[in-house]
Amino acid sequence: MLNVGELATWAGWIMTIVGLMAFVIRPVMSNFTKITENLTKMTHSLDLLNRDLEASKSDRVAIHDELKRHDERLDKHNDRLIEHGEQLKSLWKERGK
Repeated sequence: MLNVGELATWAGWIMTIVGLMAFVIRPVMSNFTKITENLTKMTHSLDLLNRDLEASKSDRVAIHDELKRHDERLDKHNDRLIEHGEQLKSLWKERGK
C-alpha cells in the first residue's frame, strides 16, 4: 500500500520534472526556434546578395570589355595621329627645300 509520504515523494518528483520542462527546456527550445528562424532569414539574404554579386560581376566584366575596346580605338587614333604628324613633317621638309 502507498502511504501519504510515498505519494508526496512521487508528486514531488513529478512536479520537479514538469517544472524542469517548463522553466528550463521550453525557453531553450524557444531560443533554438528563434535561432533557426534567424538563420533561415540570413540564408535567404545571403542568397539574394550572391545573386546581386553575380549580376555585378557580369556588369563589371562588360565594362572592362568596353574599356578594352575604347583603349584599342584610342591606340588606333594615336597611331593615325603619329602617321599624320610624320606626313606633316615630311611635307614641311619638302616645302623648305
